Amino acid sequence: MKKTQYDVIGRRYAEMKENAAFCVADSYTLLDALRACGDLRGRPALDVACGHGDISRLLAGRGAAPVIGVDVSAEMVRLARALERQDPRGIQYLVADAAELPVLGSFAVATASYLFNYAPTRAVKRAMFAAVRANLAPDGTLLAVVPNTGPFLEEAGATGARLVERVPGGEAPLMRMEFLSDPPVPFAYYEWQRADYEQAAREAGFGTVRWQSTRTPPPDERWSTAFWADYQQAPRSSLMICRQP
Repeated sequence: MKKTQYDVIGRRYAEMKENAAFCVADSYTLLDALRACGDLRGRPALDVACGHGDISRLLAGRGAAPVIGVDVSAEMVRLARALERQDPRGIQYLVADAAELPVLGSFAVATASYLFNYAPTRAVKRAMFAAVRANLAPDGTLLAVVPNTGPFLEEAGATGARLVERVPGGEAPLMRMEFLSDPPVPFAYYEWQRADYEQAAREAGFGTVRWQSTRTPPPDERWSTAFWADYQQAPRSSLMICRQP
């Protein structure tokens, strides 16, 4: 399997994700959406693009079982497995490409935090949606966090990341980003529009597609009420909710 950018930056990325404001908001948004999915106790859940397992552990914390986390990066899966050994939650982690994901089960819910924006083409993005849908139960739900577009990406702020370069070309521009750490942690993804995500989901067979705004957590010693109010004016992501026909 070819090396991914996260095989190189894995541990540093995991550390930055735990401390970036937009990632904290994403987790809070997903938690709110999972509550709306009802009682997950004893119901299977799939976390695609699981990274070091933060969302997988969130699913396990809601009582979902079994929970399977999948990521294309062997290094991220290694980190997730290490955390699972330290703090067992009954989560299984697998290395797999989301566009070629086999059927692993019939899951009540699937999460995909920053998965579909890594598709370089519409065909790959459609394949990702189709593979996730094939793993959902007839009444299953996909909760997908995708990045918003906007000039705010160029700002170096307390949210934790900024745009370095927007590279035109291909079917979607390549967004070269960096986490604002010392030294910065680089990463890159493709800039798709909401309409692109919706089209891919519907072409993959999802019957219902809707959007939910980012939710922000209560203020604390790191981020004040004023900070989150400002963040809500230009949130870095949105939640895409897809359901079977």
